[in-house]
Amino acid sequence: MERVTLKELKMNSRYEILAFLKKLWKEEKVSCPICGETLELLHKKAKKDDCDWQCKHCDKAFKTIYLLDELNEEMPR
Repeated sequence: MERVTLKELKMNSRYEILAFLKKLWKEEKVSCPICGETLELLHKKAKKDDCDWQCKHCDKAFKTIYLLDELNEEMPR
């Protein structure tokens, strides 16, 4: 399973990326921005961990903390 980077998300604005991350943290139903399938929690047994998500279709891991760090480095306010 490969970790997703900001460039793979194909989102143009900071607002769009933050909205995507917030939906994941709220555990809302979110589609994979790469293939369109529904994302699932990566660690289902650790119910309190809502930071890592996966797409089983394209075998990508969405590690939200890394994405947020990358966003802050590349697109500062």
